[in-house]
Amino acid sequence: MTRVLLVCPEPLAHRQPAGIGIRFLEIANALRHEGHEVTLLTPDEGLTPEHLNRATAAADVAIVQGHAANDLFAHMTPLPVAVDLYDPFIVENLHYYAQRGSEVFTHDHATLMSSLLNGDYFVCASEAQRLFYLGVMLAIGRLNPIVFQRDPHLDSLIGIAPFGVGSPQTMPPRASTAPNILFGGIYDWYDPILAIESVAIARARVPLLTLTFNAHPNPELTPQSQTARAMEHVRRKGYNFIRFDPWVPYEERASFYGSFTIALLTFPRSIETDLSMRTRVYDYLWAGLPIITSSAPGTDELLQRYHCGSVIRRDDPGEIANELVNILTDRVRYETMVSGTRAFVIHHQWQRTLRPLLDFCARPAIDREKGEFATRQQVPERPLTLMQRIRRRIGGSL
Repeated sequence: MTRVLLVCPEPLAHRQPAGIGIRFLEIANALRHEGHEVTLLTPDEGLTPEHLNRATAAADVAIVQGHAANDLFAHMTPLPVAVDLYDPFIVENLHYYAQRGSEVFTHDHATLMSSLLNGDYFVCASEAQRLFYLGVMLAIGRLNPIVFQRDPHLDSLIGIAPFGVGSPQTMPPRASTAPNILFGGIYDWYDPILAIESVAIARARVPLLTLTFNAHPNPELTPQSQTARAMEHVRRKGYNFIRFDPWVPYEERASFYGSFTIALLTFPRSIETDLSMRTRVYDYLWAGLPIITSSAPGTDELLQRYHCGSVIRRDDPGEIANELVNILTDRVRYETMVSGTRAFVIHHQWQRTLRPLLDFCARPAIDREKGEFATRQQVPERPLTLMQRIRRRIGGSL
């Protein structure tokens, strides 16, 4: 048995986790299932220096994601650390430059560099992500001759552990002729207006269609400009078929999903869509919802392999509307897609998708050679305090 410390950057006390929180809850469940002792730390309790020092002293291995790594590496007792890179936050947050300036990117960049330099093992969500992170690791010296000689494929450095799903659910029959369509939360890299206008067009042939968005559970952590844009668009157009529902608690989402017939996701193409693996894609397929979506390489491959959705490659509301109507009025095609979601669920159970991470936790080890070729960044891991700036200015101690 291994004592595993999970350091999650997302609050969980409200019991309404989003993607990162869901992933950490399921990592905890998978580890417990294999007999490990698990401690889960979140910002709810405060990731204080004292708390992190005590928790790491009582653990054999830690798993961390995102900006919580800054606090962990600054205050931990030495132990092996696996860094979860499934969420490419540095790429996602490029969208916020116009609103927040360079500060977000500077902080994200320093966080990612620190994580790659200090972590002992890494997992990501796809082969595309793996190549992306290996390129960064090569630039900073973590991919180096020592690692390559030891393991030419670099599986001991970074593995693929995508999102997973829970046990198969028995979902009620859905009415495909008068359906509700689910979009979910709106992040700034989505295009909710395209979805809204697509459904507006489709309603000419299927008049009872509705489209539902969800409010984000942590709006203070995630800019909401696209949400505000969507709400203003709906108000201005006077659409009464668009709903903005609260975020649903994780344990209640199965019954919530049961009131929908199909899911719709729309977004522009970018490097973010090339690298991201959408959490909601996995969750919607778990719920038996076929998905119509804009094109993104990871999602495209899943939907095509399991025949459980449709990919629209142009930002054309008319084309999306036609596909919605075609699927919802063709019972055989719709049921084929629902069957595809069931096959997807069987092949993407958490114990299977998380296997590289579970294996590292069973045999954790510090990479004693991680600093041999490391290129240290000339960026402080955290801003200097006022006292530190004064000491630097006078060139001594107080």
